[in-house]
Amino acid sequence: MKLAVPTALVLLAATALAAVAAGRDSAGPTPARCGGELWRMKTLSDLGSKAVQLESASTTIAAIGKRPYPRPVPKVRRTAFQRHAWEVVAQITKYRFETEGIRLELFDHESYLNAVIPTPDCLSNATRARQDIASTFKLFTAQCGHPTSMDWQSLGAIVYVRGVGFWSQRRSLRGAARNGAELHPVTGLRIVAGC
Repeated sequence: MKLAVPTALVLLAATALAAVAAGRDSAGPTPARCGGELWRMKTLSDLGSKAVQLESASTTIAAIGKRPYPRPVPKVRRTAFQRHAWEVVAQITKYRFETEGIRLELFDHESYLNAVIPTPDCLSNATRARQDIASTFKLFTAQCGHPTSMDWQSLGAIVYVRGVGFWSQRRSLRGAARNGAELHPVTGLRIVAGC
């Protein structure tokens, strides 16, 4: 059966668009690969990211750990902590690879905090500070080590870490802030020693 030229062109164009869309969906960020239902917030690509002050404010891990835990855990940027970039001086005691990026365990003066550098594959075109986040991932893997598994690897580097406030679940695990505070995403890293 011979199709008319216009019908054949329409079918060909539809097939090509479907193939492009399928390829884009499989190659782009997804919740399953990039941090679950809050992946857009974790990669600074959510609608609320426009309200984030990217010029970092200096603070300490202990000060972040004393912030009151919001209830319920915010699924949008509704707290001042989530609307700022923060910078802390810390020792990276351990790090590991997770599907969404590199998780850092930060320590300073008997206080802990987790921070996450998203993988470049999880950054979308909507990601604010996209180049800074991608450069931070590249710097860490080039200078400090490329995590090869989900097992924690020891480090001991002294760094300045800059990242956006994020509320996770409260944890009593060693290495995480008890109030669930994190820096996620990490938008900058300055290595002082140890890498």
